[in-house]
Formats: sequence, structure tokens, C-alpha cells
Amino acid sequence: MDFEGKVALVTGGGRGIGKAAATKFAEGGADIVIADIDPQTAKDTAEEISALGVRAFSISLDIGDIGQIENMVHEAVSKLGSVDILFNNAGLTRHISFFDIEEDHWDQINRVNAKGAFFCMQKVANQMVEQARGGRIINTASIAGKGYRRASNAAYAASKGAVIAMTHSAASVMAEHDVNVNAICPGIVQTDMLANILSLRSTELGASSEEVKAMMTEEIPLGRPNDAEDVAALAVFLAGPGSRNITGQAFNVDGGMIMH
Repeated sequence: MDFEGKVALVTGGGRGIGKAAATKFAEGGADIVIADIDPQTAKDTAEEISALGVRAFSISLDIGDIGQIENMVHEAVSKLGSVDILFNNAGLTRHISFFDIEEDHWDQINRVNAKGAFFCMQKVANQMVEQARGGRIINTASIAGKGYRRASNAAYAASKGAVIAMTHSAASVMAEHDVNVNAICPGIVQTDMLANILSLRSTELGASSEEVKAMMTEEIPLGRPNDAEDVAALAVFLAGPGSRNITGQAFNVDGGMIMH
């Protein structure tokens, strides 16, 4: 994929899906902004990507803070000249039952996954309109937002359903500006987030993490969980020229767990 002359901003880019996508964008020639709440992880990833021969820098970002989002976009433009691709990927969850969710759990998850995702998309969309040369926005949602019955918790499912709805709204508004807005809905992805969930569920069930992972894998028709690169591959396609007439969609990458 040819991303020469483009700037890709990746939130949650320090590890996992974000890092995999940022690396793929860079391999295509894009300059990269790595934004992550962990400044050291973001810095390490940006340095790795710089070795590919593109410009890359890192920024510490709490995506639930609108001021920090505004600063991130300003710094990206100041240093690299534009924002052409947004992979709006930062998010969090925790494994907690429906009956045990408390207000602070709800607020913490939705502050990042819903509020943060919206305002990051909005601030970048404003920049893309100002640039007047189109763009791509790709939001990370989840099959939890489409009704997957074993979502880690109801607050997470609600936040990811919100991301899908916001994707539809933004795609409608941004179409006249030649900005495509789509969402990716991963299923089970082998990342640090999954490792934390496996640890908690293994304690609950009195089974090893490997046994819990095997139980989860049994629900995947293709019989394998995602690697981060499986999700990144779709992000790269949606950022490229082959997706020029695709907008307002929410694509599953889940091995067939949700078939709609």
C-alpha cells in the first residue's frame, strides 16, 4: 500500500493493534504520530518506526482529556504538516459482571471508549476539513457493540456500540468533505488486554489461562483468535485507495463469531 506523503495518527499506538497498524502504515511510506497513555511505550514504538525511514514521533495522550486531544492534533500538524489518516484505536475494558458494575466503572470506560473516541474523531475531522484534501478515519469498535453475548462487561459493550453509532453519524457528515469514516469490530485479539481478561477469568473459573483461552477459541468458527496484524490489515485497507467508496461501515474481524 502506498501512503507516501500521508500522515497517520494512531491512538493507542504504543502496543497491540495500534502498533501493528502504525508499522504497516509506515511500511507504506506514511509519517506516523504514535499517541498513547504510556509515554515510554509510545516513544519506543516511534523509534522502531523511525528506523523504517519515515518521520515518526510520540506523544503522551489521555484520550479522555479533550485539551490533550487538541494539543495532539496541533502538534501533529506542526511537526508533520497534516493529518490524513486517523486510526482512532485507544480503548480499555475490564472483566466485570453485569451485577457488579458501579458508576466509576461506567464512567472510566465510557470516558475513554466513547467520549474520547468521539472528540478525537471530531478534532481530526475539523483538521481534515481545513486541509481540504480528504482523509480517512478508522475507529476501533468491537463485536461487543453488535451484541456479542460474552462481552467483558455491559459498560464496554455500550461504549463500543456508541463507537459504531458515531461512525455512522460522522460518515454522513464528512462525506461532502471526501473523508471516509469506518469502524473495525474485532473479536478476540491476542494482546495484553486479552491476557488480563484471561487472568481474571481463570481465577473465577478455577482453570488455567490456557484452558480459558481454549474455551474462548471454541466459539470462533475459524478456530483461531486474531493476531493484532489481522486487525491492522483491515485498517490499512480502509486507509488506502481501494476503499475510496466505502464509508459508514462497521466490519467484523472475528473469525466468524458475529456474522452480520
